[in-house]
Amino acid sequence: MHLSDDYIVFELHRRAEERLSRELEVRRRIRERAAEVAEAGEGVTDAARPRRGIRALLPRRLRPLAPPRPAAS
Repeated sequence: MHLSDDYIVFELHRRAEERLSRELEVRRRIRERAAEVAEAGEGVTDAARPRRGIRALLPRRLRPLAPPRPAAS
């Protein structure tokens, strides 16, 4: 057998392992999302809340700024 044949077999195995790890990661994400949806039906969770933009998270009115404190001597 030639060295190039070994290399081809090695590359096939490596690519198959990469594909398997990607497929397992996708399946894990699908299971996590399905669990979030199932939990959302039971009660209020992050998955049940609508997405809000950054402006919705900021306070409506800003407090007045306090004057700077003098430096300690």
